[in-house]
Formats: sequence, structure tokens, C-alpha cells
Amino acid sequence: MQYGSAFALLAALDNAEGEVFARVRGSYAPHLGEARGLPVPLITSAIRYGTGADLIKIAARTRDVRATTELLAEARPAVAVLRFLRHCGANDGLSYLRPITEVSALLDARLGADPRAWSRLLTQLPDCQGTVAELVEAAAAGEGGTDAIPTPPRTVATEWRQLLLLAHPDHLTALVPHLRVRTVLDLVHFGARLPAPIVAETVRGATARQRRALAAAEHLRPEGYDALIDLGDPELNAVVYANPRAGDRERNRIMAAAGEVALDPATIERVIRSDNARYRRPAVWSGDPALVRAALLRVRHMSVTAAECVELWKRSGVEALRPLFHNTYQRKQYEPFVVPLHRAVLLGALLALWDRHGVAQAELLVADLPLREASAAKLRTMFAAGDAGRARLRAEYERELGRQAPRSEHSRVPQGFRIAAPWDPPAGWATVVAAHAKVPLPGATARFLTAFPDCPAPIAEAAEDGETLRGRWPAADGWWRTFPHDHVHTNEVRRLRTELARIPGLAERVFTGTTPAERALELYDRIQRYAPDPESAVEQRARMAEYIREHLGEGMEARVIAARMAPSFAGTLPELFATAAAAAG
Repeated sequence: MQYGSAFALLAALDNAEGEVFARVRGSYAPHLGEARGLPVPLITSAIRYGTGADLIKIAARTRDVRATTELLAEARPAVAVLRFLRHCGANDGLSYLRPITEVSALLDARLGADPRAWSRLLTQLPDCQGTVAELVEAAAAGEGGTDAIPTPPRTVATEWRQLLLLAHPDHLTALVPHLRVRTVLDLVHFGARLPAPIVAETVRGATARQRRALAAAEHLRPEGYDALIDLGDPELNAVVYANPRAGDRERNRIMAAAGEVALDPATIERVIRSDNARYRRPAVWSGDPALVRAALLRVRHMSVTAAECVELWKRSGVEALRPLFHNTYQRKQYEPFVVPLHRAVLLGALLALWDRHGVAQAELLVADLPLREASAAKLRTMFAAGDAGRARLRAEYERELGRQAPRSEHSRVPQGFRIAAPWDPPAGWATVVAAHAKVPLPGATARFLTAFPDCPAPIAEAAEDGETLRGRWPAADGWWRTFPHDHVHTNEVRRLRTELARIPGLAERVFTGTTPAERALELYDRIQRYAPDPESAVEQRARMAEYIREHLGEGMEARVIAARMAPSFAGTLPELFATAAAAAG
């Protein structure tokens, strides 16, 4: 039989202590990743007796929120449960975020911001043999502890971070003075919601190697990027710029400060040689003539690389580029450079060129761009007016920042530089929070907004079902991971309900002894997963336990033999049990 059916039988044969799985793990472990999902009792046994590789295989196939919620409540020990749920979150965010919300609420209610309670939690964490809830309750009810929370043992350092990230932001902020510096740095690295001054102080106190690790981190929050950029280190800025998790705002800030903090050669190389707009477009703020041209290239219609275009422009100007942007098939000549749809971006680029290289470079950019004649004449008038013209240009730039960027009529045309100035807030959260204070957002809307890593706490706490998503790590960011509806489960439940209604005695075929064992166990597994009502699944599980006792008794040896024989057995369930009982003596 296939291992999916064998796993269903193994779960039914096993006892509460997982002894059967512990004895047959060696033969089943290589196949843990073959089933679409394992029964919860079997996962519970694997968490207790399996290896790290076993947990990773099972977690990759466990995408059912109901299963992970049940595991959090029943499985033990606590460290292994947290580790398993973390692996689940890396594959499917919702399967981690939904059940772990209960842990967040428990930590808030029982431990709060008490450093002694958290130090007791850390002391008990490595050796706790109970569930996660029992661990938190024991730490809350215990005595002793210290105000200075020690460094966690290396064996549970990741689980300790996992629990700290689930604490309420206010409680976590209050705990910072009691935590080791290395622990706080670890929290910043993985996106803990800490105040910007604490993040900035942590970054300033980090070593050069630790700062580079932060700059390349996957879950660093905007406050962390700001603190790194504020250090004014070109090499560090290069790492931030290359980080795919950094946003346009961070890259814009690095480019806008190019006059004070020189760009690292690696950053310049990335801008000039990259066809990725996320790396090229921010260079429009740099004030460097070549980088500005690289940012404004019309890459969709060029016939050579961006680096070749920039080199040719340096040597011969814009006229030498035009043949490269001629579409022979369409018989159409395209301009080499695009004009940003948001006028503030154009004015900002001109101001940066004027400030760094003089008015001549600003005039040259106007000449290279396909601007309307009236707009170009207005800009040339400002250039001719000297400092007074620069003041007028800056005033117009500041006015334009408040306007909404226009949109292209054609959906396939890039929208251009839709971001505003590099020093603008990371997002318009202040407006959203103000509106939420007047009229609270619906819970579902708030939950969707928590998909953004910089979602403010008032919005996150309004998410329905109390799903605040405080520390998204280890769950990856993304809209689909926060969507609550499980279409696969719904469709399977509907399918099974229809089959049970239209096929008389279908559920009884598991125990008739006339159906091949593989098909009987497949049906049994489906009923356990997708039963239209929980009572029928419980009743079927109780009948299977009684059925096994009738054939194998209470002895462990016959159950172990049956589990070992199952994957290669081709008969019916009674034949399998009779063979196992005879072999056990």
C-alpha cells in the first residue's frame, strides 16, 4: 500500500506515548514527505521522537490550520513544538500565525513585562516536557527568577527569540533593559517591533560584522534600515541597497545622500549594470549625471544593455543613443530616456544635479529628456535666474510632493517613479491610523494590512480573531499567506459529504474486511480529515481503536509488527492483523 494509507494505520496503532512510532521510525522516516499531510497523532509522536529532518519533512506537508492548532494544544515537549511550528510557518504563514496567536495572548496575560517571570520561562524552556501552554503557566506560577534575563543556551536560542517576538510590543520594550545586548540585536535582526531610538542605539553599538548582517537581514524593519543608513558608511549602504527586502525609500535615501556619503563602487556597478528597475530607478535622486541617465533609460525598447547605453552616452551624448532605440518592426523611433510621471521626481533630480554639479548638468538633463516645450522653457527660465531660480525650483518641488502621481493610460506601461521624496515616511500609515481612530477598520481589512512588515500596532491589533501578527518571523510576508479560507479543505469536505450521502454504508466499508487494506485506510484517513461533523470522525476513530483491540489485543509487539508490514501488505485489514498477531505469538 502507499505510505499515505500506512501512516493512517500507524496513527491508529500508536498509543498516547508514541511507542509504536518510536520503534518503527527508522522504516517510516524516509517517506515522511510523501504524504499530502499526516494525522495529528502521528505528528505528535514525530515531534516527540523524530529528528530535525523528520520535522522539516512533515512541516512542508502540513498546511492545515486545524492540525497546527491541535498540535499546539496537545503536542510536547514545548521546544520541539515551537520548532515544528516554525518550520510550518516557513512554508505556509497562516498555519503558524493562527495557532501561535494563542501563545501571544497567554504571554500577555500571564507574563506581561515581568522580567523575573520571563527569566523563569527561559530557565524552564530547555527541559520542559509539557506543552507550550503548560510551560508558560509554570513560569507564571513559579517563584524566583532574576531581573537580568540571562543569555539563552544555544540549543534553545531560536525558540527563545520566537517567544520574545510574540510578546506585546509594549511589554517587549519594557523588557529590553533586562535583556542581554546580543539578545536585543537578535530581536532587531528578525523584525521585533521596538521603538526607533532603541533600534538606533542597538545598531550603533553593534560591531561592523553585526551591522553587515543586519543590512542583509530578511526581516529587518524600516527603523533598522534608517539606523544603518544614518551611520553614513558607504559599504554598509551598499549591502542595504542590494538587499531585496529593502524598499524604494531606503534606496532613495542612500542615493539622495550621495553628495555627503560617497556611493560604494558596488552600488554604482549595480545601478549601471542592472536591468531591474528596483535597483536603477532610485539613482534618479543621486545627482550623478551617469546614474541619473541609468535610472531614466527606456529599457523596454533598447537593444543593448543598460551599461552599454550609459557608456555610449558618456562618450557621445543622447544623439548616439537614438539608433539603439529604433524599432525596425514597428518603424518607430523611441526616446532613450523617460520622463517620470510624478513631476516632483523630475524636479528632485534637477535639484540634485544643480546642487552637486552646477546648473549646466541640470540644463543638459532637460535637453536629453522628451519634455513638452512649455515645460522645458519654464525650467530653462529658472536655470537662467541663478539662485533665485533654484529657490523657485525647490518651492515648486515641495508643492508637487503633495500631489498624487498620475497614472499611465496603458496598464503595461511602467508607472514610473511613483514614490515621493527619499525623506518621506516609509508609508502613509499616519493617515490610515488617523482614519482608523475615527472609524475603526473592519477586522478582515486590518488583517490584510498586517501583511506589510511596517504595519503600525493600532492597525495590527484590530485584526479579526485577535491575529496581531506581531512578529511575522518565521512566516514570510505576502498577501496570500494571510488569507483565511482553505479552498482545498472546503472542497474535500463537500466531496466526502456527498459520497457519504449517496453511497449507503460507505463509512462501514473500513471495517467489513472485504475492502483492500489500502482503500479502507484511505477512506478512514479522509473521514478523519474531512468529516462533515467532528462527531463522526471521533466515532470512527473510537471504532478503529476497538477494531484493533479485537484483532491485536493490548500488546505492543503485534502493533509494531503490523506497522512494519503495512507498507508492503496487499491484503485486507483483518488479514494484516491476523498475520501480525501470528508473528507476535
